[in-house]
Amino acid sequence: MKEERKAILRQAEDARPSEGGLVAARIEACDVVLAVTGDGPRRGGEGAAALCDAARPAAFIGAGIAGALTPGLAVGDVVVGRRIFDARGEVPAPDARLLERAIAAGGAAVTLQSVDRPAVSRGERAVLAEALGAERLGAADMESAAWARAAAARGVPYLVVRAISDALEDELPAYLPRCVGADGRIRRVAVVAHALRQPATIPTLLRMRRRVARCGEKLALFLRALLAEGC
Repeated sequence: MKEERKAILRQAEDARPSEGGLVAARIEACDVVLAVTGDGPRRGGEGAAALCDAARPAAFIGAGIAGALTPGLAVGDVVVGRRIFDARGEVPAPDARLLERAIAAGGAAVTLQSVDRPAVSRGERAVLAEALGAERLGAADMESAAWARAAAARGVPYLVVRAISDALEDELPAYLPRCVGADGRIRRVAVVAHALRQPATIPTLLRMRRRVARCGEKLALFLRALLAEGC
């Protein structure tokens, strides 16, 4: 999302707009191109495909927020996808070298489950967690599988990095899944409309916004550490 890229740009140098809404910059020793793919599997996949086609990168790193599915993850933790699933099954594996470097940089290796709509209740997360089987750590998001499939289809090594924005026990507004549009993105205007009708949920939305900002900073610092050793 734009909020996440904004935090990453603050840790970058020599940022300059590029074609197609991309931003070229430098993070530590690496030349990078930053894109906002958008939220949801459809927009995420299309955005990742467009980025790979336009920039032809040596590697693709997807970064964003995720919700914890297991009790071993706390808000603000940075995780990296060791295995990634969606409704179609497991996606091609991330690049082993990038994954090893990310774990060495402090990222916790997890299983990521990509979903079409936000998992807002403990009950929904429990169902997703049960599907993880014996996996010790897991988190849910909406784009990781689509990112991975787009990169893998183009032969681009990839890694997915996430910061935990919601703990397992958190309850989010029940109307959020109804705010997902036909293209898979969360319609913010619809969220505001629902919130005005249910003002008791506004503090939770404000907390979510603060957490997204905090997670963006965590992701930005992690990417600097990851890329400090070179590309």
